[in-house]
Amino acid sequence: MTMNSLVDWAVLVAAVGVVGMAMFQILLAAGFPLGAAAFGGANEVLPKKLRVASGASTLLFLAAFYFVLARGGLFGAVRQSTSVHVGIWIFAVVFALSALANVASTSRWERLLMAPIAILLCACCALLALAQ
Repeated sequence: MTMNSLVDWAVLVAAVGVVGMAMFQILLAAGFPLGAAAFGGANEVLPKKLRVASGASTLLFLAAFYFVLARGGLFGAVRQSTSVHVGIWIFAVVFALSALANVASTSRWERLLMAPIAILLCACCALLALAQ
């Protein structure tokens, strides 16, 4: 496997992952009973304050989607810009911190589902950040 195909796979996996997580956050913000896998798992349906936080998380995942696609070269020369390079590193760190929080969570869903997703997104973003 060449480095370019590895980068292509990282872009694909990260893009699908962040869109999936954005959709999950949209469902949480809309009041769907998926709270066992979010915010410590204490509320099946999130209270208003956490639903607003889910809305904000949606925006972060959509920003991550842009940075992943940009770093993957889908927006031309933007791939090499300093802001895209810094942004992808920021998301690698954010996903690493998310993985740590999910591993430490009392929620079984966060430990068994969300932590591996965060680790995978962190790895993809780190690979994209390191790619030439």
